[in-house]
Amino acid sequence: MDSFFYISSRLAKVKCTEKEELDIKTFVEALQNDEPKQLAFFEYARKWKLAPWFYIQLSRKALLSFFTTKIQSEFETFYQKIKLQNENRNKEALNFLRKFEEHAVDVVILKGNLLIHNTYNDVGYKKMNDFDMLIRPKDWKKVQEIYNELAYIPLGFGWAGEKQEPAKFSHAGMSFISPNYHCITGTQWGLKSPTSSYRMDLEKAWAATSDFDFYGVKTKQLTPEYNILHLILHMGIYKIGIRDCMDIFNIFLSQPVDEDKLVEIITQANACDKAYFTLSLTQLCSDAVPATLLERLKPKRQSFIVKRLASRLEMARQTGDMQLSYNDYFHEIEHNVFYFSLFPHFHKKAYFYWRILSYIFFAKHTLALKLADCNADCSLAQRVKAQLKAPVFGFALIGEEIGLSITFVLLFKLFFDMLFSIKNYFYKQESYFDYLEKRNIKAHEIVAAVKGIE
Repeated sequence: MDSFFYISSRLAKVKCTEKEELDIKTFVEALQNDEPKQLAFFEYARKWKLAPWFYIQLSRKALLSFFTTKIQSEFETFYQKIKLQNENRNKEALNFLRKFEEHAVDVVILKGNLLIHNTYNDVGYKKMNDFDMLIRPKDWKKVQEIYNELAYIPLGFGWAGEKQEPAKFSHAGMSFISPNYHCITGTQWGLKSPTSSYRMDLEKAWAATSDFDFYGVKTKQLTPEYNILHLILHMGIYKIGIRDCMDIFNIFLSQPVDEDKLVEIITQANACDKAYFTLSLTQLCSDAVPATLLERLKPKRQSFIVKRLASRLEMARQTGDMQLSYNDYFHEIEHNVFYFSLFPHFHKKAYFYWRILSYIFFAKHTLALKLADCNADCSLAQRVKAQLKAPVFGFALIGEEIGLSITFVLLFKLFFDMLFSIKNYFYKQESYFDYLEKRNIKAHEIVAAVKGIE
């Protein structure tokens, strides 16, 4: 597996060194008469969500023919599926982007939907969950009116600050999904939750934007430095692998990055530890991050993130793969909070509230081991320690995303919302599913769309 990690991480690069090109070619040529290993490599690429990009890269490097027809077909089928999804999403997004342009709503295209054009030059390079974009807070009500005009469906009723006027504790509006289910909106007026420890000078970010043509519609894009900062802030502590890092290292490889400017905005955002964590693992995947940048960001204290980096690097040293702790802990909690908000009755809310508490206080052993960066060979003492420390890691992780104090506030709010929901057995309250039925929308299709988010 160590060779799979090395080859995969280098194959993910838009520009390789001569040695890396030779290593990739030698590796692929050696697979020619080894179909089981070809299949294992494809499964590795699929597991880590790299298969679409590898199909593109192997085709561009004229190496796909070394695989059997069956494996070539597996790569191509996966790629075509993702490409079609992304094309459908972009086609649908043009409907509201044109409306934004008509109503003078400034919009910045973020993450993969931007990088398709200026870094990867292929619409099918990876699966994307939603269409991420940055707007100005003053435009949020206007944007919702446009979504409603287009008959978009809100995903839930939203919390205060996610609908109507944007609240100070929120950085994103509630998501909407298009009537054909091709596009989920990711509309935000900030790059990270304002309740976290990170601080962003969005006026400076907006002032530095440049025009960007999105299939004929006038939009905007952030500078490479702000795009890297956004990716750093968005990156998980555990949900981080080659596919997550490659957007960062491929910006370094495809666009001019001002190191001084990047250090300045990272420092202003109070994100030095997070940047050092993310860029160190990105460097492990690519050797594309300037050593001088890492040296300038090197932390002087042992924070939670810095300790996790040391643990992750040690795992990589022992196993040859830094992805073995990969999990989507925070996303799972988000999903359960979302489902909690959908149902009005106590017994349903109690079920999802218990699931939220279970994730935090009673993590499954396999998850506890990943939170502690323990591989399969760890000792019994390490296993016990990992299980005992899982709640501590859980709170630290949630606190990293939204802030520790707001985490406790949210848990208390959900608890009282659950208690007060008893009244809904006696007084009829419209549920989200009642709302969908009123609009003749099939609830199971909405649930399926949400479950498809990775």
